[in-house]
Amino acid sequence: MPSLKDIRRRIQSVRNTRQITTAMKLVAGAKLRKATENAQSARPYQEALTRVLSRLAGTSGEGEQPLLQARPERAEVEFVAFTSDRGLCGGFNSILLRDLEHRIAAARVEGCRVRVRVFGKKGRDYLVKRRYELTESRIHVTTAEYPEEARTLGATLRADFAEGGVDEVILCFNRFHSVGVQKPVALPILPLKLEAGEDAEPAEYRYEPDADRILAALIPLYVDTVILQALLETDAGEYAAKMKAMDAATRNATELIDSLTLAYNRARQAAITKELIEIVSAAEAL
Repeated sequence: MPSLKDIRRRIQSVRNTRQITTAMKLVAGAKLRKATENAQSARPYQEALTRVLSRLAGTSGEGEQPLLQARPERAEVEFVAFTSDRGLCGGFNSILLRDLEHRIAAARVEGCRVRVRVFGKKGRDYLVKRRYELTESRIHVTTAEYPEEARTLGATLRADFAEGGVDEVILCFNRFHSVGVQKPVALPILPLKLEAGEDAEPAEYRYEPDADRILAALIPLYVDTVILQALLETDAGEYAAKMKAMDAATRNATELIDSLTLAYNRARQAAITKELIEIVSAAEAL
């Protein structure tokens, strides 16, 4: 049975841990507000751009746009995964990466060659440890660098697809829904699949310049915007998952402290009772 000194030492250790988890929860909560604002404020722009592209799809000659051309044979697929750089955020990264592994395995079963790019240290370490060959990995990218990173990656992916290096590009990231819900999604972005909007009436619109040129200018912007949105969703989801994980850790620490305190009091009471019995027994012997 642990001594009173051992129990006291463990109680103090758990209290120190609770202070750390409480502080991390507060920091994650403060950063979550800003990250959530960034992710949610960018969604209307992406949705509006999607509607415009869908309307243009019904009026332009899509056959002239190389980024809209589906390949008859899907020989090579490129996955781009977005994870966090830091841990202590529950299953935020592991759930996404396991889903990515299943998709890679399914693509290989279909006979496809696979390329993998990854953002985030956790994703890079996970995949390297399992001997996946990475085309590129990016770590420690700050929020201020997201727009430039999105443009750079978008240009690279468009060039790979247009030159025939890959036949499909899929973004894998956690979509932020709420503090308690972040769901992994796999979003194909190349070739871009556009459907004419239900409310589109081509005869009522005139485009200057023509619809084909507008579409050619907007498709690269759309790809960059989707990548930027994936980065922002990952950022918000990471802080939400971290805040939830630290809240659970704080509650667990509090419960453990209560349990250890009860054990300490019982052990202390038992020691006092034993000393009293020894004193009474000695008195009776005299």
